Amino acid sequence: MNEQFLIDQIIMYLGTFQRFGGKHNETMAYKRLEQLRVMVGLRDAEEATDYLISRMKGAMVA
Repeated sequence: MNEQFLIDQIIMYLGTFQRFGGKHNETMAYKRLEQLRVMVGLRDAEEATDYLISRMKGAMVA
């Protein structure tokens, strides 16, 4: 898995969780966030969330 794949997966799971709820979507979003954290080398979930948001903002600008 690459970084963009994980980001896309997180967005998909969070969108599905927001619309339909479900523990599976919540759990999978967190699992992918943790994988992104490890891949990028961040300290904790908060840093990973900030990183995810910054990457999403960059994609919106482009």
